[in-house]
Amino acid sequence: MARFGSVLLCLAATLLSGCITTSMQGYADRDLPARPVQRIAAYVVAPTALASSFQSSIAEESAKRGIGAEDAYALLPPTRTYTDAEIRKVLADNSVDAVLIINVGDTGVVKEYAGTFFQGQYSGSTDASGTVTRNGNISNVSLAGSTSGTMTGTATPMHRYSRQTVFKARLVDPATARNLWVGSGEVSAGGRLFVGNGSSASSSVSAIFDDLRSKKIIGGTS
Repeated sequence: MARFGSVLLCLAATLLSGCITTSMQGYADRDLPARPVQRIAAYVVAPTALASSFQSSIAEESAKRGIGAEDAYALLPPTRTYTDAEIRKVLADNSVDAVLIINVGDTGVVKEYAGTFFQGQYSGSTDASGTVTRNGNISNVSLAGSTSGTMTGTATPMHRYSRQTVFKARLVDPATARNLWVGSGEVSAGGRLFVGNGSSASSSVSAIFDDLRSKKIIGGTS
């Protein structure tokens, strides 16, 4: 009698990989202020949770680069309509050099079926018997046997996660309402670890600040 131990079977498995890619293009005005921007007010138009992530990323990115940043809604709460003179005064009182306006479009997290992972366990036994008869130089072999066992397992569906975020941004001089810079781009993310609001916002904001810095529009440290 032979005894078979536990066996792990993978009948179907899908390996999920993750990545995030960002692309953007920005253009600076030909007549930029002599002094680089040192403090901005950020206005983000996006779904609430994503807008909050963008504002957090703007604060973090600004701090890393040595410039100041304010949430425009904190300076000018959307409780009423403000005149141009009131807006300019509030921004000037808070030493804001420019207003960063970001409009965001987002697919949200897209979940797609990507296969099934099966994990099983088999336990069983085999009984075998036989006879050998010899007639001169010829041997005849006769075998008989039976196998019995139990197979148990679980099947787990696997899913692929993806997300695409697009943005349009502009940096405005509050004194003249003139665009100092305009840009647009997109972030494509795949894999469960890379499709959160934080990843999309951080990648978008980093790309915007990189472009502003490369064109010497913002000051601070690189």
